[in-house]
Amino acid sequence: MFYLIAFGLLTPIFALFLIERIPNASLLTVGIAEAIFLMTLAILRPFTQLSSQSDTKGFRTQYLLWFGSVFIVLSPFLYLLSRDMLDIFVIQMIYGIGVAFSEPAWSRLVSQTNTIPSGKYNEPYYATGTLVAAGLAAIGGFIAEKQGIPTLLLYVGATLFCAALIMIFIYSRIGMRTHKQKLW
Repeated sequence: MFYLIAFGLLTPIFALFLIERIPNASLLTVGIAEAIFLMTLAILRPFTQLSSQSDTKGFRTQYLLWFGSVFIVLSPFLYLLSRDMLDIFVIQMIYGIGVAFSEPAWSRLVSQTNTIPSGKYNEPYYATGTLVAAGLAAIGGFIAEKQGIPTLLLYVGATLFCAALIMIFIYSRIGMRTHKQKLW
């Protein structure tokens, strides 16, 4: 949830950031940047999920989480250092790699804690997530308007860092255990 919260702050103004800060950025190049993120994620996701499924004790998935978390946390700080759209395309690829490598741990935690019943559509979770995203979009716009986009990127990076630490801690407590063991 914290990963979503952090990027929820940035999502509504990402295009504006690129167009204002990066030379030759346009709506087309912003769309290409998002496509690069989604294609990277789509290409890597099956491999990381398959790797995690065969990981009975959870160690490989833990390493994927660590690796992916580093890439996710680096992304907003790299945006601050970007000079052109090629930099943005590479950062989007790095972010996609990070999400693809972190997702198996998220999936493992959800399945082990049984927070969402398998095979059932659970509207309260989706509604809550949508409301949180809506609120964060407004907060992200407010921060960008009042303090600037670089400050927002620092907030996003700090939030992602905290989220990564929390996720790694929770995964080491829950994700490394088998289904037959108690969670705490």
